[in-house]
Amino acid sequence: MLKTTVSILAIAGALAATSTLHAQDGQWSFSVQGGPVYSTGGDVHRGPSFDGSVLLGLDPGSLPVDVDAKSFDDVYGDFMELSVEAIYRKDSSLSYFFGLRQMQSDEGILRVGTVADSLPLNGRFSDYDDLGLYGGVRYHFVTESKWQPHVSVQLGIKEVDEITASFSVPDVTFVDPYQGALTNAAFYDDSTVWSGGIGFGLDYRASETVVLGVETGFYMQEALDDNDSVLDVLGLGALNDEGDMEFMPLRFVANFEF
Repeated sequence: MLKTTVSILAIAGALAATSTLHAQDGQWSFSVQGGPVYSTGGDVHRGPSFDGSVLLGLDPGSLPVDVDAKSFDDVYGDFMELSVEAIYRKDSSLSYFFGLRQMQSDEGILRVGTVADSLPLNGRFSDYDDLGLYGGVRYHFVTESKWQPHVSVQLGIKEVDEITASFSVPDVTFVDPYQGALTNAAFYDDSTVWSGGIGFGLDYRASETVVLGVETGFYMQEALDDNDSVLDVLGLGALNDEGDMEFMPLRFVANFEF
């Protein structure tokens, strides 16, 4: 009898302990997330060739310019991301979430082409900065340990700040009005774009109310709104007919349940 009672108490204790490893049905929580974002696809601009003789007041056809296509990774390198998220746990396996997220990177300075077969054509692109709202659903693979993997799908909308571009050749001054026009020239307008993707993550229950985790995934956003007001003057209106991006974040998550 005593052994049976002890066994029942042990099983009940184990079940009680296990129950604290999982969020309760109908429970709300919020999380803070942040980390680097790696661009995996998408170009900032194309790579056309054109006659740049007008930039220096030379005879037509005397100054070939070759522009190289540059990706978001080429221009900006890694991005940084910060977000806050609210989560509703419908049951042990399913939760819904919505949040506010910012992604940012400092200006990009790089060589973007070649002038007269030897001179470098340099470009400077202003900071990348966006702010977006998103929502989605997350499926949790329930385990009897403190570790729980999950997958998610989400859809969102972003406001991306305008991007300007400056182009120069070392020790060379373009003739007016091109010197001024190609300094902080409009390149992409303020843009509203859709974004979405799938995520994969792993959570660790640190306490009854705190869950730590890491998440990555594959995401994309549609093309930015190009501004050709300056580029059209040089016949380069197609240079920035790009602006869509694919990316992979590495998010570190702190989730607080209440």
